[in-house]
Amino acid sequence: MTMTPAAALPSAPAIEEEIVVIASKLKDWRASLVESRGDVRCFTQRSTGDAAIDRIGCQSMMQCHARYKDRFAGFKDHRVPSNKRKAMYKSFMKDEFSPCVFERREAMIADLADVRAAAR
Repeated sequence: MTMTPAAALPSAPAIEEEIVVIASKLKDWRASLVESRGDVRCFTQRSTGDAAIDRIGCQSMMQCHARYKDRFAGFKDHRVPSNKRKAMYKSFMKDEFSPCVFERREAMIADLADVRAAAR
């Protein structure tokens, strides 16, 4: 049985500090998802300047888009009046998609913070 010395483990304050830094950078990050020929891609429009953090933003959006793929397809149904589709889309984004993205981001931020704090 091997044990990791306590000195080798990152301290909780170091991890918390790293989480704050990463989350702060993601506040200004902006991107869009573009669907073409069945493929969805994420395009960063305003980078954080840190590729790993930008990747968190895109991965969280891509994962949630995959989770709600059928819902997104439903918003393209032109049998539904455009004003109703727009209202449904806006409600979906606020109540379901955005919470999913932020939940995924939190988990990925914690993972990256652990890695970065351990590397210090």
